[in-house]
Amino acid sequence: MTRTVIGVDLGGTNLRTALLAPEGEVLDRRKGATHVSDGWEKVVGRLIEEIGHQRANATRRGFAVAAVGVGAPGVIQGDRGIVVKSPNFPDWNNLPLKKLLEEALSLPVMIENDANAAALGEQWRGAGQNIKSMILLTLGTGVGGGIVLDSKIWHGADGMAGELGHMTIVPEGRLCSCGNVGCLEAYASARGIVQSYREALEPSVRRSSQGVGPITSEYVYEAARSGSEIALQVMRDMGRMLGIGIANLINIFNPERIVIGGGVKDAWPLFIESARQEIMRRAFEVPAKRTEIVPSLLGDDAGMVGAAAVAYQHLESGSRSGSSDA
Repeated sequence: MTRTVIGVDLGGTNLRTALLAPEGEVLDRRKGATHVSDGWEKVVGRLIEEIGHQRANATRRGFAVAAVGVGAPGVIQGDRGIVVKSPNFPDWNNLPLKKLLEEALSLPVMIENDANAAALGEQWRGAGQNIKSMILLTLGTGVGGGIVLDSKIWHGADGMAGELGHMTIVPEGRLCSCGNVGCLEAYASARGIVQSYREALEPSVRRSSQGVGPITSEYVYEAARSGSEIALQVMRDMGRMLGIGIANLINIFNPERIVIGGGVKDAWPLFIESARQEIMRRAFEVPAKRTEIVPSLLGDDAGMVGAAAVAYQHLESGSRSGSSDA
């Protein structure tokens, strides 16, 4: 019987689950609302229910589910599967998610930070295939990321490695949501792009723009594509800030590839050349020329695929341990 795993991407808005084959093929997907405001008990109950649906689906197809991988936002104590703190789940403080799920499912469960899971997903089945050292930068409402070294997530001493959006890019710069100032997230995220655009508008233009609805990052992209010099400059400046951050990553990690994901990726032609120019200005020449900067491929599947990869790695390590003990 084919051994499958279930990958889960647990977000503040959506709860996504997928059934995956050992080669990474997605056999089935499900998506539902998380309903964070219901509290942790109901969210965990909903999570168990959704995993149950995928498990039943596997049985109908003649597959056995061997493990579950969950990508969750926040600080994760990986070995014990405890969600220490999560910005998207205010009442999840030291929540023993692994224990709760394993007791309910009678299956091994691995918990990983969601951005780390997405990075591993891209490395396994996306834009980082056949690459052992890569970094994922997700440019969305904020800026997240994950670091893959030797095909494994780099967690750091406290499990908090990969907070790439909180590199300081502009000393004494904008206030970031993390409390620091001048972070990459404050300039290269969708939120940062909107702020840059608003700051670039003349006061009279800013007042007249109030009648056309809220300014979003998509609004700025479209304005740039339509030839607005203000919007084009905002996107070039955003690319420059991103390039500074990427140059730092190249100098520190010397990765084979850096993958850019998140909603801002849709504006790729508007910022990538500015980013590349800044990288070549600031990073060491040899690794700067060698490192490939590419868009992500998996989209919304990245977190689920990466969570499944974590589960498969756990199964493989257990299998090797069992073999060595025999």
